[in-house]
Amino acid sequence: MIYITKEQAHQVKYLLEQAMQGNHILFDSSTLSRVMTASHPTLEASYGVEPHIEKIMSMATLPEQRAYLERLDSETFELVVKTYIHIVENTLFETKKITH
Repeated sequence: MIYITKEQAHQVKYLLEQAMQGNHILFDSSTLSRVMTASHPTLEASYGVEPHIEKIMSMATLPEQRAYLERLDSETFELVVKTYIHIVENTLFETKKITH
């Protein structure tokens, strides 16, 4: 489970709202496309990115977050991107209004 503080909640909400509209602020479209066509990570590997997601959310600015992401090795970076996409997808699913 990824933990965020109340102070970080506003930033997370903003990032998710933008992502749900197709504006992926942290990642460019070519990165998202490349990572999503790659193989799926194991469950164990996915849990290993939680500290990175928490670290990114603890940073105050987008440039800081992007710089942190650039320093990750390629495998960890791809796992972080996939986790980000899963969070966005789950948020979309949870906020979708069910109509009959």
